[in-house]
Amino acid sequence: MHIQANYSLKKHNTFKIDVKAQYYVEISRQSDIATLRSDLTLSSLPWRIIGGGSNMLFTHDLEGVLVHCAFKKLKVVKTDEDNVWISVGAGMKWHDLVTYTVEHDLWGLENLALIPGTVGAAPVQNIGAYGAEARDAITRVQTLNLYNGQRTEFRNAECNFGYRTSVFKQELADKVLVHRVTFRLRKLHAGHPNLMFEPLKNALSEIPKSELTPKMIYDEVIKIRQSKIPDPEIYGNAGSFFKNPVISPAYFEEMLESYSDLPHHKTLDGQYKIPAAWLIEQAKWKGQRHGKARVSNKHALILENLGGASGQDIVELSQMVQNAVDHKFGIHLEPEVIII
Repeated sequence: MHIQANYSLKKHNTFKIDVKAQYYVEISRQSDIATLRSDLTLSSLPWRIIGGGSNMLFTHDLEGVLVHCAFKKLKVVKTDEDNVWISVGAGMKWHDLVTYTVEHDLWGLENLALIPGTVGAAPVQNIGAYGAEARDAITRVQTLNLYNGQRTEFRNAECNFGYRTSVFKQELADKVLVHRVTFRLRKLHAGHPNLMFEPLKNALSEIPKSELTPKMIYDEVIKIRQSKIPDPEIYGNAGSFFKNPVISPAYFEEMLESYSDLPHHKTLDGQYKIPAAWLIEQAKWKGQRHGKARVSNKHALILENLGGASGQDIVELSQMVQNAVDHKFGIHLEPEVIII
């Protein structure tokens, strides 16, 4: 357990916003919470959780205790003829986990390669990309209560997973700390590639589906992501800033009258999901700047810190984008990024 006061968070958020936490704490064990709560000063302050800071936008210094799970242990807990179950510490980097699975010829996480952040953030945000979501492979999530350290395990159905959300992001936000996540993965002979994402399917079309491996999918996903998403080490960003909005069938038909090539995805309940990036491009905001913040000219769904932007600068840019899309389409873009 490590405690640091007046601690800069610049290296702990992918937007590279330089704000400070009153106290920053790394927790590895269940007993760490009880130890911290026994300190009268720390226990009297508000507590907040941070993973890899890849989905947070800080707009000011943070009062209180910022808690990070540093537990990184990975272990195989069960295997059968077709499946492998692995339990992973929340502090492990997500991409490191995905790399481990493809190196062991396991299906399930390969479409989620190169997503920044930690394993603990995966169930909180229900991260997703290229036709896959974390919930597809998660079987259990073990948490620690931030008030008393009590351990609780949630089965998949109890996590209330939704589009970029979960019970850990809603009702239990900053109340429980994800400590371990268990995944069920398919062995090479028992799994199959997820090619729902059309560009991925097209890129691998010359290889017979029966010959594809998790590593092949992983490599192609990395190529696609690197071609579309700016490197946060160069321009600070959190990947997709907005959620893709969902509209009614009636409004979808109305939009088709003006935009016959309207990209969309029909949801299971008959609604239509529209790419936020397309809406932003149509509103002429791709590549536009506000001070030292910019809508990426690589991908319109990404807002960038060009160097020296404040969190408020990026918030103001996001509001300009929202207003432009709302004015043109009557559609409100909801942030995917957590603004603090």
